[in-house]
Amino acid sequence: MMRVTSLDTFIFDLDGTLIELNLDFDNIRRALGIGDRYILEAILKLDKDTRRQKLEILKEFEIRAALTAKLMPYAREALRLLDDLGLKKGIVTRNCRESVEIVIDRFGLELDFVITREDAKPKPSPEPVLLALKLARSKPERSIVIGDYKFDLIAGRRAGTKTALVLNERNKGFSYLADYVLYSLKDIEKLLR
Repeated sequence: MMRVTSLDTFIFDLDGTLIELNLDFDNIRRALGIGDRYILEAILKLDKDTRRQKLEILKEFEIRAALTAKLMPYAREALRLLDDLGLKKGIVTRNCRESVEIVIDRFGLELDFVITREDAKPKPSPEPVLLALKLARSKPERSIVIGDYKFDLIAGRRAGTKTALVLNERNKGFSYLADYVLYSLKDIEKLLR
């Protein structure tokens, strides 16, 4: 495929975008005792010692999920296509680095950057996206954030990038936040034209 896109950097979410979403958030919230609040936001408001304990519990869930995760359909093909075209690609996730490294190793993913919650304030903050752009030596107007949740799209918008929502049965309500809606990662090809 001939490259005609003005995009040079593709920033992917991990869970629900590149790999299947297999984290049981309700079970995690129960284990952490945080009610129905956003998990990281609830943990980050706790005192230092309690925060450390809760992050360890969350990390255990994420590592177990990484060990059993499956790639989303067309994930490998999409990443290979971007690689073949010389485009930069990487991950910005709210997950811990250890779980992301497990996924990368299991599937042999070749990425230009990986940003986790240990590297920057988590999405929806634009900080991890801006850090990804710095590592990729790219500019917001030449980059796109691709994810399955509103935090991905909000972080991308706040950082000044284009955004794409990978549609599923749970996230149709977020499509208004996206510049593009993808029905699967196979639709990455459409972003390249």
